[in-house]
Amino acid sequence: MDVLNWGGLAAAAVASVTGLAALWIRVRWRMRQEKARGDSLVAIAEALPSGGRLRDQRADGSCITLTVPATPLSGSPRG
Repeated sequence: MDVLNWGGLAAAAVASVTGLAALWIRVRWRMRQEKARGDSLVAIAEALPSGGRLRDQRADGSCITLTVPATPLSGSPRG
């Protein structure tokens, strides 16, 4: 009877550790994907001309719209 209890406890521990390891791997992968996406968006935004617009839409339906404000010309009067 003690062997079954220890066996069940060991199986539950292994299942928990395996589940946590899988979750950790998935989170790390997702973080890397988001960082790569963010880096590419920053590079694109830096390359946009003044007054340019960027819209990035994901497969899940979410989207980001970025508008670079137009900078006033150096000789224009300010009010």
